[in-house]
Amino acid sequence: MTARDRLAILGPAPPDRGGIARETALLADELSRRGPVSYFTFSRGYPRWLDPRRFAEFRTSDASPAVPVLDWRSPVSWRRTAADIASQGPAALLVPWWTAFWGVPVRTVLRRVGRIDPSVRRVLICHNIEDHEATALHRFLSLGAFQAADAFFVHSESARQSLARLLPRHPVAVHPLPSTEIELPERQAARRRLGIDRPLVLFLGLVRRYKGVEVLLSAAPRIVRETGALLAIVGESFPDAEDLERQWRDSPVRDQILRRDAYVAEEEMADWLAACDVLVLPYRKISGSAMAARALAARRPMAASRVGSLAETVVRGVTGELFEPGDAEGLALAVATILSRGVEAYAPGLDEAARRTSWPSYAAALRSLIASVDANG
Repeated sequence: MTARDRLAILGPAPPDRGGIARETALLADELSRRGPVSYFTFSRGYPRWLDPRRFAEFRTSDASPAVPVLDWRSPVSWRRTAADIASQGPAALLVPWWTAFWGVPVRTVLRRVGRIDPSVRRVLICHNIEDHEATALHRFLSLGAFQAADAFFVHSESARQSLARLLPRHPVAVHPLPSTEIELPERQAARRRLGIDRPLVLFLGLVRRYKGVEVLLSAAPRIVRETGALLAIVGESFPDAEDLERQWRDSPVRDQILRRDAYVAEEEMADWLAACDVLVLPYRKISGSAMAARALAARRPMAASRVGSLAETVVRGVTGELFEPGDAEGLALAVATILSRGVEAYAPGLDEAARRTSWPSYAAALRSLIASVDANG
């Protein structure tokens, strides 16, 4: 790092309950152990058309470590945000990126910070390179923000390759999303609370079309028939997943599929992770997966589609089993393999992967990228 050790972060923050808000707050906390951090966040929640979660509430809080400054519909606030950030004299500005909705505000902030203080390194931490349902407009808005950055920090080799094709002269560093060590409740106690009395195959998180839950539902009859397992799909459905709700209701093994359509608090999420035998990640498209990181932290093997970071995080026979995206038969086979081997067979690989993808490792890799960037190059 330069003589200036302060870092600035502009991104979501608690009490916004989104996963990226949680991860950004954890990043701020980890970086603050190594030097001063200024944390800025949004002063206005998403419009309902972009974030239709029925259980979401955006509000500011005196307990939040972040200063609410950026209003997506106020260009005045974009300029003020850039001035506030630059006034802190940071060595780098770190901005989590996951949707083109922020393209124009983020591009404006990055460019203005660069004009006010050209020595500030401007780094996008890319959770997604493209929106899950990307259009030409999404890609255009994203490109504007990308071009205003000096470097990128991504969570998979496939994301690095995508950015290298798009902006070949920009430095890109790769580190998996870190696993946050969590204290799980005692397994049998969690299973009693949830009413689980057999092997549990779990999908956990927001239910959206790109996550491939329909593949799990298609595989459900074979999983139930061959393993006797109970399936659980736990998480709030987005409007784009309405067909999946109908598929669940029409399933011939519906009685063997628990469906909880609701926001899942951290405590309940820990119960489900403790109770399950395998976490299913049937995504059709993804860059990085926070749920895979949670599985590592909980030491639970994964049955995952071979896409994005999952193809790197899930090592066959070590941290779980892989199948091709959209392949219901392959998913059923992966689940059956994990259940037949048992959670213990994957424990050493999960332990090693969790240590390798820790928050200290993540923060060190990010600071190394910052130190390597010539912002004036």
